[in-house]
Amino acid sequence: MTIRLNGKNYALTGEIKTLHDLLEELKIQGQVVIIEQNQQIIDRSRYPDTTVASGDVIEIVHFVGGG
Repeated sequence: MTIRLNGKNYALTGEIKTLHDLLEELKIQGQVVIIEQNQQIIDRSRYPDTTVASGDVIEIVHFVGGG
């Protein structure tokens, strides 16, 4: 299964079923991120329940502190 992740094709493993799984795969869990899936911003509380399907377009933006 392939998705479009931050502008690039990304092949998913069989274990990735939800946005939460995707964040764990990318090792960015625990960081403050915003996920847009198919041009809709997904509420953080829905990451464990929001499924990822082949062909989805996903943008992940994370914030970095600094001054």
